[in-house]
Amino acid sequence: MAKITLIIALLLVIPDSLAKKSLPQLKLGEIPPSALGVDSDGNKINLDDLKGKLVIITFWASWCPPCLKELPYLETIQTKLGLDKIKVIAINYKESRKKYWHIRKRLSDLTLTLTHDKKGYLAKKYGVNTLPNLFIIGKDGKLAYHAVGYGDHSIKKIIKIINQQLLINTSS
Repeated sequence: MAKITLIIALLLVIPDSLAKKSLPQLKLGEIPPSALGVDSDGNKINLDDLKGKLVIITFWASWCPPCLKELPYLETIQTKLGLDKIKVIAINYKESRKKYWHIRKRLSDLTLTLTHDKKGYLAKKYGVNTLPNLFIIGKDGKLAYHAVGYGDHSIKKIIKIINQQLLINTSS
């Protein structure tokens, strides 16, 4: 019985791990894809339009408890630093349009920009296959930081990277 369980477990893990390896992975210093979806007003969100600001992009879903803990924290960062310095884009990952609109209503107090990636096309371009998945794009439009998962350790690292990016870009 243990052998059958192990074989089944391997069959479930192997195809998934192969799929994950096939996704392109962004590297620090690279320029990520510009298109980030459409906001609630129907405006296209593009990184090219946000150059000169730090941009935090996070992929999230309503079924992901760490994602839902991360969003208010990112909201606080954006509020404290101001929209002239930082912009947070939260991309909903592979949920139905109905589910996305429902959760968006529940998150209506947040001022961060919510977009929707129903089929996972944006996530694929960013190499996302787990949630939450966060990217910090520097003022120069290049990837400065990438993290998978969220916890207390994440907060300190995100703050450190943001402070570094703000210092780098004010001293040049």
